[in-house]
Formats: sequence, C-alpha cells, structure tokens
Amino acid sequence: MMKKHLKFLFLIPFLFAVVCESDDFICEIVKTEQYILNVENINETYSQTDIIWINSQIGSILIDSCTESNSPELITDIEIFQDGFFILRLGDFANLNAQVVDDATIIYDIGSVFNSDSCNDVQFVPELTADNQFYRYRIGINITVPGDYCIVNARDSFFNRQNENNDQIFAPYDILNNEIRFQDCGNTFVRNNILAHYFFRVN
Repeated sequence: MMKKHLKFLFLIPFLFAVVCESDDFICEIVKTEQYILNVENINETYSQTDIIWINSQIGSILIDSCTESNSPELITDIEIFQDGFFILRLGDFANLNAQVVDDATIIYDIGSVFNSDSCNDVQFVPELTADNQFYRYRIGINITVPGDYCIVNARDSFFNRQNENNDQIFAPYDILNNEIRFQDCGNTFVRNNILAHYFFRVN
C-alpha cells in the first residue's frame, strides 16, 4: 500500500506541470500610467527660429508578470517606455485636414531617437533618472515653414489638459466633425479629442 502512495506522490509534480502548460497565460509588463506631455514655452505663435520644448516622465517601477515576483520592480528594458508623436500641418488636403511634416528639426535633449518601422512620426526612447524612479524625455522641435500646425500622439500619450493648447487655431480646419485626419505611408490616421493635442502657428 505504501509503495502505491509513493508512486502517486511522485506523479503529482508532473500533473501540475501539464496543467500549467495548458493555460493560455501571457506574461506582460503592466503599465499603470500614460505620458502626459508638457510644453515648456507655450505660445500661440512661434518664429521660424524658435524651438518648442516638450517634456514628460513616467514611473519606472512596474509589475512584470513574466518574473516570479508579484511586487513592482525596476524595468530596465527601455523600449517598453518608447513614445512618439506626429507633427502635422493643418489645411484642406482632399478628405484630410492635416499633412505630416517630415522636415522639422528634432532635438533630443533628454532621450534618444528610436528607429522603428514607422514612417514619418517622431519616435524616441527616454532616459532613466538618477534615482531610478522615472523614465523621462525632453524633445525640441523647430519648424521653419510658416503655417498652422498641431502635434498629436503616435502612441499612448496626450498633452496636459490643464495647460493652454491653442485649440482655437483648429477652428477653420474643423471640417471633419471634430476630427484630425491625415495620412502617413499610405495609411489614414484619425485623432479626436482636440484638447489632447497641441496647436500653434509659425510666422
């Protein structure tokens, strides 16, 4: 009788292994916040020599369900914290009311360019702060062609709604039911929620 019990106990780990392997569990890093973008020098109108400075940060301590620990930990894979945006010129472009700007000068003061498969959006990765608590970036934008512009998210971020975003600039171009519609690499993109974007003019 004892030998039979021992044989059953020996098989238990293998039974649990089969059960675990049959689960459809997909591990991931759980992000609990989004980048909130802040424009340091908010203006309705900029000159052709001005640089628009944008900064943001996000917590670096997250739960990684791919590890054995269930406690928040420092995430060192910087690509997890990648961000990006489109710079758009507003106008009437046949069923579109914006066009992607591909000749702006981008300055990476904090953070660095990220080369992805995307086309004309500005993609970058942040830097880890000295205390390891945050990933942050500071990006400068210079545009030398006069016109009306906006900056919209390419990923999961939005501009600080507590700050002025100059949305009145969009009024003459609001021909698509409060949507910003543009194309990039043959694909059509739509952005709504006008308060989540930043509008400005260049003289």
